[in-house]
Formats: sequence, C-alpha cells, structure tokens
Amino acid sequence: MSPSTLLAVMAISALWACDARAQPASIEPRALPQEQFICHLPGTSDRLIGVYRPPAGPQRCRVDYTRDGKTRSLWNSGHDYKFCVRKALEIVGLLEGVNFKCSPHSRS
Repeated sequence: MSPSTLLAVMAISALWACDARAQPASIEPRALPQEQFICHLPGTSDRLIGVYRPPAGPQRCRVDYTRDGKTRSLWNSGHDYKFCVRKALEIVGLLEGVNFKCSPHSRS
C-alpha cells in the first residue's frame, strides 16, 4: 500500500470514528439529499456521501457519510452550502485515492 493510500484510509477511518465531529444522522428516512455521491469498490460495501439542505432549522446544510448501512453526519454549516459540497468532494477524493469509483447523483 502506498503512503498516500494509507493516509487516505486513515483519514476516512478517523472521520468515521471521530465522535467530536461525526454524529449519528438525524435526518428523516424519507428525506433526500440535494447532492449525493455513490462510491463503489468491488469486494466492499458502497459508500454514500449526501449533502442535505433542510427546509428549516438552524443549519443550512449537512454532509452525511454512509458505510455498511450506518450513517454519520460529518459536517454542517449554518451559512454556507458550498462548504458542505466542498467537504463532500474531499471525501470523494479520499475514496477515489484508494480506488473507489465515485459517481454524482443530483436531486432533480
């Protein structure tokens, strides 16, 4: 495993395990993300990265990460939707760095 691959794996694992940032998602099951990335690597479960913009509430956006059927909210922003999109793209970049193939799925 190359040093950059190892670093990407460690970063994703740290995000997943970090209770200071990552909280269980509190989104209703029927809510749909504004933006979603689905990342696939043969032999592993798919990873889903969703950017949510709630219709009301104090936060303007939230980034959720789903792995093995468990979803965690990794970031939120009270003022900048672009912040959440950038953070989602960072996760996509890390996953692609370890050979996942990610594709975007925008809400119509």
